[in-house]
Amino acid sequence: MNTNRSSYSLGAALGSAIVLALCAPAHAADIYSGGLKGGYDVPPPPPSDRGIYFKGYIGQANPDVGSMWNEYYSDDVRVHHKDIKSSPLYGLGVGWQARHWLRFDLTGEYRGDAAFFGHDYYTNFNYTNEYTADIKSWLGLANAYIDMGNWCGFTPYIGAGIGFSSINVSGFKDVNGRFNGVAFGDDKTTTNFAWAVHAGVSYDVTSQMAIDLSYRYADLGSAKTGAVVAYDGSDSYAGHHIRNITSNDLLFGVRYKLQREPVSYQVMK
Repeated sequence: MNTNRSSYSLGAALGSAIVLALCAPAHAADIYSGGLKGGYDVPPPPPSDRGIYFKGYIGQANPDVGSMWNEYYSDDVRVHHKDIKSSPLYGLGVGWQARHWLRFDLTGEYRGDAAFFGHDYYTNFNYTNEYTADIKSWLGLANAYIDMGNWCGFTPYIGAGIGFSSINVSGFKDVNGRFNGVAFGDDKTTTNFAWAVHAGVSYDVTSQMAIDLSYRYADLGSAKTGAVVAYDGSDSYAGHHIRNITSNDLLFGVRYKLQREPVSYQVMK
């Protein structure tokens, strides 16, 4: 009897071991596959900051003139006044948010018709010239910006851009104060290398739309009239140069991101 009891005990132990060995892998697979009740699903990856955006903006151009010149200028000429008046500007752009702190865009803008006024004095001949013209331009830039953090939806940033300017001078008139002479210049468009630096702040109205207020210093290069000829054909010169045009611009814009920001993730039980 003792032998039989020992055989029964050994058989039961072996059977239990076989059952446990067969069942253990199945239970382990259920646990690691997430199928076991009470486990946690793995959350998806965090949202990406990358994406395409479009922008539109309006603003005010406040140009400055470095100097002016024509072929009659010499050491006895004194320039008393040179100025381009403020004008509105309108622009569009498309951009790429590369990181949460870095973005790039291409912009093109029209800078509205602005009045140019100049005045000089010839000391040896004791006479003056007064110049007037209309100036309008296009500005295209490739820009890069660094976004310096976000506080309650506000994001300050700095940036820089390079590109081109196309400046048109039309309706040029040269009035001689002493001899009551008038000369007129042909219209001419000049294309230059241009560059700019930016500083501003944007505000997130929604996850896709932001409004933007910024300052920009832009260097547009120089412009020139066509040939200038006296009204009676008695005199002429090759053209009047308006040099080193820069601008302090104030801009207000809207940016719209194409991608929607996903909702915040939660661990699901």
